[in-house]
Amino acid sequence: MSYDFALEKICTHEIKLETVNFVAGTEDSIRFPKNPTNSNVNVRMDSIVIPPSGLWSAPELPFSKAEPYRIVSGVSDMLYVQVGSDSARLIQMVSGNNVKALDIAKDLSQKIPELSITASDGRVFFNSNESGPTATSFSFPDPRWTDKTSSLPTTHRILGGYAQVGIVPGRKVVSRKTIPSWSIVEDNMTLAAGGNGKLIRFSEPIRNANPVFQIGYFTDPMNCRRCQGTQIEFDYSPLNGSYETVYDADLLSQEFGKFLFTKSGTHFKWPWLGSRLTDRIGGKNVMNGVTSSALITLDVNQAFKVYQNIKTQQDQQFPFQQVSDEEFPYSLSSLTVQIPQNDPTVAIVVSSVTSRSRNPTVLKRLIGNPNPFLLSSGGQSFRLV
Repeated sequence: MSYDFALEKICTHEIKLETVNFVAGTEDSIRFPKNPTNSNVNVRMDSIVIPPSGLWSAPELPFSKAEPYRIVSGVSDMLYVQVGSDSARLIQMVSGNNVKALDIAKDLSQKIPELSITASDGRVFFNSNESGPTATSFSFPDPRWTDKTSSLPTTHRILGGYAQVGIVPGRKVVSRKTIPSWSIVEDNMTLAAGGNGKLIRFSEPIRNANPVFQIGYFTDPMNCRRCQGTQIEFDYSPLNGSYETVYDADLLSQEFGKFLFTKSGTHFKWPWLGSRLTDRIGGKNVMNGVTSSALITLDVNQAFKVYQNIKTQQDQQFPFQQVSDEEFPYSLSSLTVQIPQNDPTVAIVVSSVTSRSRNPTVLKRLIGNPNPFLLSSGGQSFRLV
């Protein structure tokens, strides 16, 4: 049984990873190349996804001194830690003359479960594992703020502990905004020109040098580069690590579509593949006494004969590419061509191909570059699959 990769599918009109730049003279505005149809928009800057709320750093603080640590019990073995809005509390560290960062991290993780405390490259890292304006902050208060005379034994132990691991007394760690938030707003420049364009506007200027932006969004069929308004696109569909395939009647439909819509003579290897169908659209309704509908009918019939001949050769000469009865184009049983009066640049072709299994396969195709609203006008809807 022969098969092909599935190519034809309903277009979602989704624009993916389109590279854009700042509007000239600004550092906070990006113009959509095509108008978005909804608020389902994603923004990347330098390959990093930027949510509408912006990006914030997670509160993190490494010990400025690396292992080994000399922590003396009763002298330099304490930390004074405040997490969020809770009261500051005394934390006693493991003591010893050659204490490893990993040992301190394991011990402090049990004593301060609200924070993520890890060891890396011989240093201890404090992290809240959150980001944003509501992320949990933490600090290391200076005990001298309350012990003005530094007379308490714990004050010396805390300051000694800070000195051993490398913490500046009074240090507070919070989440910081790294990239500002953004929203979709009206483009006043296009509004003044009678358009309805949109902008992505950041709440603050972006200070990065030469940032590269990529945006993803959905647009309307008329502005879609993937289907050019036909609402059908041709592209591979990944499926379970490979690509979706078509067989039998679906393969017949897809292959005949290739013969119809490939412009005759444009294929680099097989100049006989294709038809003159697209050349007929938008021309004169009558040429040398022959209507455009009749010419389109002729083109479809000729494309079918070439396609049928190719499938016959495949069936007879290539046994390893067995042609199934559902796949073989036995006859072109019916064909209608409709050219809408309000748009002569398109034609709606409805054909019925009967396979060798005697089952008909109906193909409805919109040829040309239509006004997308034509597809549902006049109370009649055309489904292009």
